[in-house]
Amino acid sequence: MPAETAPPRRGRGPLRRILLAVAQAVTGLVLLAVLFRTLGTESARSAVGVLSPLTVVLALLAGLVATAAQAQRWRLVARSRGARIGFREALGECWAAGLVNLLLPGGVTGDAVRVLRRRRRGDTWPGAGGSVVGERLAGTSVLLAAGVVPALAVGPWVAAAFGAGALAVGAIAWRATSGSPARDRAAVWCLSVLAWACYQGLFLLAALRTAPQAPLPDLWGTTVLGLAGMSVPVGVGGWGPREGITTLAAMAHGLPAATGFAISLGYGLLALISALPGAVVLARWLLPVPRIPA
Repeated sequence: MPAETAPPRRGRGPLRRILLAVAQAVTGLVLLAVLFRTLGTESARSAVGVLSPLTVVLALLAGLVATAAQAQRWRLVARSRGARIGFREALGECWAAGLVNLLLPGGVTGDAVRVLRRRRRGDTWPGAGGSVVGERLAGTSVLLAAGVVPALAVGPWVAAAFGAGALAVGAIAWRATSGSPARDRAAVWCLSVLAWACYQGLFLLAALRTAPQAPLPDLWGTTVLGLAGMSVPVGVGGWGPREGITTLAAMAHGLPAATGFAISLGYGLLALISALPGAVVLARWLLPVPRIPA
């Protein structure tokens, strides 16, 4: 009977999610361990050298602009699905989700929290989930599209894969905004490009600080592919796949493998700093609010 078979299904679901998260984290850690064993720990010291008062401020500014762009993009996608989200609320939710995504395996846990919180505010499951998935995929399509030309240094088939992925993901995101006017749809992709430019700028900043003598076109191609590598849902906060892809991209552009590894580690530190304001939002959610007696 359905009443007897439902509980086992609910039990298996959380267990599968836990096992998947563990597998993602272990895969990323193993990949990092292999890179450290192969290339040594000097890359980590070079990555720490990326940090300075100026780069910390730039990371926070880039995080603010990128998160604001994502928040407005989310509002537009949600509006196309009949939901209204205030900008301040969207900004806080996106900032907190970004930090959670960087701290937990898979890179989507924070977005799942966004869906749950919108559901508690009265949105339907398709509406809440569709708006979050649609806005995230719009950003992913830009990541992949930007990597098409740099991927030619690796091979034509890699560039073709990037292009096919961008078209497929972009088509899903486009469908998610089917109820929007043309200007809102255009704004979704313009905001996606703005958010991408902020994080790409941070990646390039890490590259310039790590390898200032390297040719700028090679650093650009390496970092664009490295940023696209963060769309792989493995590891914790992108750590692991990003380093592996950036290392391979650096070699394809004629740079030493250790340089690509160090660039990626440096960007990882800047990306974490850019998301730190999300900790304030999380603290407001998690810490009890003192009640003032009437």
